[in-house]
Amino acid sequence: MNSETSLVARKVNDLIKEYVSIEDDVFKPSIRKSLPIPGIFRPIHYLSHVERLAEMENEVDQVKNLIRSLKPENESMEGQFLITLRAYSSAFLDAMTSLKLICRKLHEKSRGEVYPRKEYETDAKELRKVEMKYFEIGKKLNDQLKEIGSQKEEQSFTSIQ
Repeated sequence: MNSETSLVARKVNDLIKEYVSIEDDVFKPSIRKSLPIPGIFRPIHYLSHVERLAEMENEVDQVKNLIRSLKPENESMEGQFLITLRAYSSAFLDAMTSLKLICRKLHEKSRGEVYPRKEYETDAKELRKVEMKYFEIGKKLNDQLKEIGSQKEEQSFTSIQ
């Protein structure tokens, strides 16, 4: 895999890690959410999550543009990987947009606005549905990455002989 492809893949991986961290902060059950005692448990800063997710959306757009500029070839394994990575990035972008919407509504709720539980549950279900898309594409991406790795090993072995 060439260095630009590797760089793009690492960037997407870094964004995924950050997304999961934000998602855990919002959804992971914890005592501080059950007993929000000021001074003991830190509040969830939904607005900062909204702002960071907006920045991350721009970063994913930049990644997609970079992939497009690399002009992946359909025939090569690396080209197929980049095409799949672009599809993965698009699906991931949809998930970020859904999570950002939930964070925005939770922020507004923390400021006294109404965010009915039923609406929250609907938004959370929609997020899970969108996430399943990028999970499925991610499986294909991992398979392609393994295939590229095994092809490299075969090439290395052949060149040694």
